[in-house]
Amino acid sequence: MRHSEGGSAELPALFPVTGPEIRPGAEPVLLVEGRAEAWLTMLPAGSVQLVYVDPPFGTGKRRESSAGAYDDPAAHPREYAEALRPLLELLWRALDERGTLLVHLDHHASHYVKVLLDDTCGIGAFRNEIVWCYNGGGVARSDYARKHDVILRYAKGEPRFHVVRRPYKENTQAVGRHSTYAKEVAIDLARGTPLTDWWTDIPTVTGWNPERVGYPTQKPLMLLERLITTCSDAGDLVLDPCCGSGTTALAARRQGRMALIGDRSPAAVAVSAERLQAAGEVFRRVRWPEG
Repeated sequence: MRHSEGGSAELPALFPVTGPEIRPGAEPVLLVEGRAEAWLTMLPAGSVQLVYVDPPFGTGKRRESSAGAYDDPAAHPREYAEALRPLLELLWRALDERGTLLVHLDHHASHYVKVLLDDTCGIGAFRNEIVWCYNGGGVARSDYARKHDVILRYAKGEPRFHVVRRPYKENTQAVGRHSTYAKEVAIDLARGTPLTDWWTDIPTVTGWNPERVGYPTQKPLMLLERLITTCSDAGDLVLDPCCGSGTTALAARRQGRMALIGDRSPAAVAVSAERLQAAGEVFRRVRWPEG
């Protein structure tokens, strides 16, 4: 990273490219500004170990915050899913023979995208529907409050997977080292119980959260760190084509992975670059040509 004469760190230059090797090299993070469907075509097939994608959800709202904004046009869920098809096909192509694809959605169209992914990846590739539950926000007057997202997990071959454990509940710990259902089955209280696909222990990034950088719909580091830890190995390459505030890259580096991230929004790329710089990460920043 370059430094100015006054000694303050400058952001890596944003320069146009015509077809670089879009992989981290000397810098463990590559940040691309441009339409993902354009630059992903240049990524060699089978070159990525983990993909996380958090696209706009089709809410029909304009998402605004202090560090940026983006439009999230409404669409019929079938049309929304079809619009995602080219991107999802490129992401599936990018994964190696044991790679994992994580698609982060909400209630608007997750059911349609699930059918699309079954078609794109194969029904046998489906592994989990992770439900991320959270609190906060507005109060629904005529419906149950919608307070969860889903993360659809698809994987090739025998995927990389590392079991994450959490402490047993207090009543289980009080019983001791044997199951309450089958007393002859011992449990390891010290190790804890394997994590299920229903997560209630990760809060959203609210206004008071020190992680908050001001970009709309910012996802928590804890969420991405958990996904990256469980679904990839140290040294792997993690891809996020809709990087928003750069959480995926920061989480990947904290877990010893490389990251290839991008966004078509200049504001998102700027926020991600500033955040990576503030964390002391070494990265390369490029702009993909339009057309």
